[in-house]
Amino acid sequence: MTEVFNTGEQAFDQYIMLVLPGAAFALTVAMVVWRRRRRWLWIGGALTLFLFLLTFALPLADHRHMQALAASPAVKTVEGPISGHRRETRRVWLGTSRGVGVGTSSSYRTQTDEQFFIGKQWFAFEVGGFPSTASFTNAGDAPLPLRDGTWARASYIADPWYQNQLRIVKLALGEPAPGDSSKAIKNTGFATFWRDFAAAVARGDRAAVQAKTRFPFLFAGTPLQPDRFATVWQALFTPPPLKQCLSRATPLPDGDAWSVSCGVYVYVFEKAGNGWRFATFAADPEAE
Repeated sequence: MTEVFNTGEQAFDQYIMLVLPGAAFALTVAMVVWRRRRRWLWIGGALTLFLFLLTFALPLADHRHMQALAASPAVKTVEGPISGHRRETRRVWLGTSRGVGVGTSSSYRTQTDEQFFIGKQWFAFEVGGFPSTASFTNAGDAPLPLRDGTWARASYIADPWYQNQLRIVKLALGEPAPGDSSKAIKNTGFATFWRDFAAAVARGDRAAVQAKTRFPFLFAGTPLQPDRFATVWQALFTPPPLKQCLSRATPLPDGDAWSVSCGVYVYVFEKAGNGWRFATFAADPEAE
């Protein structure tokens, strides 16, 4: 696999941002000399300090904070196929300004968001949304083409500065490790199971899908027994987009399991004493 991002190797390179507070300071000095009014010193000084904190001090603090976190034992690592990838750009409304006797106007900014699963772990972030570049947000001029099915390994940590949002500190992309790449679907007995499972979903056979599900099945935080499978069936197998996806999808190896990505859901299949079963699923917590 090829490492494409490492927080520990990211040098702080945002010194150019000192131009803004520097320009504000120079303007302040010029106004004080020209106008000879002390109040310009207070106004310009406050503006200079604000710009310094916003454009330089905060990014520098974030950079050092992330490098310290990246070296801590709290870092976790996940490896598996990318699935459920989505990158979209949208306009975000900032508010409405009212002009006296003139009218109103609305302000917007453009925001790009990216999200995906690696194995069973979900990641989501605003591209370039953190003060520094010390965590991966795929903000390069040519963003990395993260595609479903690509094998990835990510080290990440929950950042207490940003409500425990997950921030990626290392990312590697490539093919599965030799032990995994040699694992063929036909050699696990999963091929027959998947053929029957997908066919049962396609024809709407709830009983057959239930028979291929492991119980208790955790759904919405509640372990369900077979007598409550109707809830799972209605939510995960009857919506037309999910039904069509499951009928046509190609499973991907996910450690010792197999997984299928459909929309915001990742369906995970594991082997137990009674053979392969639909074991669990993961969902995008931000999806509506």
